Amino acid sequence: MSNSKQLNSYELSRTWFDFCFEHPELIKPIHSAIYFFAIEHCNRLGWKRKFGFPSSMTMDALGIKSYNTYIKALND
Repeated sequence: MSNSKQLNSYELSRTWFDFCFEHPELIKPIHSAIYFFAIEHCNRLGWKRKFGFPSSMTMDALGIKSYNTYIKALND
């Protein structure tokens, strides 16, 4: 995405759900939860180009108990 185009939550949401409709066999609810939490985290950090995404923070925020479940979804 070029620097002249600003990210906004509607465009990110729309793009995500377009992908979901095109690939329903690939998507589980955990994927949406991680995606939208990443957007929220990045937003709180002021849309830095690079940012950390700590596993424990993400798992706590989303109620994910198993690291294996989390990392599998993240790697998808």
